[in-house]
Amino acid sequence: MTLQANKDLVRRFYAEAINARDLGAVDRLLAEDFTHDDEPRGRAGQRAAVEAFLAGFSDLRNEVLTILAEDDLVAAHQRWTGTHDGPFAGFEPTGRRVEFTSTAILRIAGGEIAAAWDEVDMLGLTGQLATAPS
Repeated sequence: MTLQANKDLVRRFYAEAINARDLGAVDRLLAEDFTHDDEPRGRAGQRAAVEAFLAGFSDLRNEVLTILAEDDLVAAHQRWTGTHDGPFAGFEPTGRRVEFTSTAILRIAGGEIAAAWDEVDMLGLTGQLATAPS
């Protein structure tokens, strides 16, 4: 695949799996033996992780701010926004709007996303969930 095709694949994953809430995108776009942060998850494990994330934020949106590609790797810096209206990471729903960022490096193989390494601003996110309302 070309570098542009690799970037398009990553954008498509976030657009379909997160923004359109289409969990079938996991099966269409991820490799069967997908790994996340070097942990073997496969499609089923990643689908469960995406489901849990979406359950915590019914209107979760992902915006790819910057995307770069080299060889079989794509790096994507992203902004996430949503309303915390479901259980997430040990936090009961707060009804708060949140915004946080993440950076992912994804490896593409055979036209599928084969691996991802994510750095999510969990401190910033959980800080928004734990802060007492003003």
